[in-house]
Amino acid sequence: MRIGIDARLYRSSAAGIGRYSQNLIKNLLEIDKVNQYILFMTDEDYREFKNPKSQILNPKQILNFKIQITNIPHYSLAEQTKMPGIIAKEKCDLVHFLNFNYPVKYKGKFIVTIHDLTLLFYPEAARKTNFAKQWAFRYILKKACENSSKIIAVSENTKNDIMKTFNIDSEKIAVIYEAVDDKIISKDKKKVEEIRRYKEPVILYVGQFRRHKNIEGLLKAFAILRKEMPAKLVLIGKIPKDFRVDNEEILKDTLMPGFIADVELAAWYKIASVFVLPSFYEGFGLPGLEAMMAGTPVVASNQSSLPEIFQEAALYFDPSKPSEIADKIKTVISDKVVSGQLIEKGKIQAKKYSWRKTAEQTLKLYEEFSKE
Repeated sequence: MRIGIDARLYRSSAAGIGRYSQNLIKNLLEIDKVNQYILFMTDEDYREFKNPKSQILNPKQILNFKIQITNIPHYSLAEQTKMPGIIAKEKCDLVHFLNFNYPVKYKGKFIVTIHDLTLLFYPEAARKTNFAKQWAFRYILKKACENSSKIIAVSENTKNDIMKTFNIDSEKIAVIYEAVDDKIISKDKKKVEEIRRYKEPVILYVGQFRRHKNIEGLLKAFAILRKEMPAKLVLIGKIPKDFRVDNEEILKDTLMPGFIADVELAAWYKIASVFVLPSFYEGFGLPGLEAMMAGTPVVASNQSSLPEIFQEAALYFDPSKPSEIADKIKTVISDKVVSGQLIEKGKIQAKKYSWRKTAEQTLKLYEEFSKE
């Protein structure tokens, strides 16, 4: 088969979808020597793909793929008008769109991965949007669910959301979990020592700065905690221009380094006393698993997919109650027995997920179409 993959969010700056794209493609090309892959990438994605410092596989060792440079932005009019023709020229038997935004006019067989329904439940997550764009997001997401040959959901929670929201039959949706790669296991002792400059416990958050991520609730929890013990709060992720921390006292003990390289992220996971994921909604919750793999105890929201993915390897709280968030963080920092148990459970839990398994299950879906 000729399998097209929309890899226009392959780059690391695409955060979770970038992680998914990189690791899925890497493992597919390693395990499948039969099918031919056409990777649709922007110049930015291709630069990272071929850069020896960042690439996760050696393209020279893989023969059954082709790069088709496709400089068409996501969520754009050009995506809807030009992509169908570009894909059609490659005569793909099957196309895998790694995110919900697919060109509605494309009439070939395709699979779509849906990570979550954030843009429906929290439409303000799409910055600089308006009513028309929100309508377009919902329309394209709905059509992706209806017109795809198969849907990949990254959790049972996301699967249930798709079924309830769009009335999609359960049989059409395959749950294929994501996983952690070894980029977050710190191998750079110098980088670890460079940032290990705090005597106080470090409370770590990694992710987007959007309302459904509940940064506001975490800051309120930190304000409560600081009255009881010294600590530093580290918020890692791309910082919006309109993001503000009004409490000057909190700001003194809060570090926001922005979007950082994996080697630095791995070092922060290494030194953190506790990792906090306070979200109201998550499709999978990959940063929590990354923290577990790195040996950092995790406290997390009891909402959406997080209990499904973390199971007994995290302490849970109601994300709407800052006092409860603060209490769980304090428990992990103060109680070494609880902290140690979470670290051990976390390592076991993180190892249950594998990108190789993700690729194998995805390839199995592809192969179902070769029999038709």
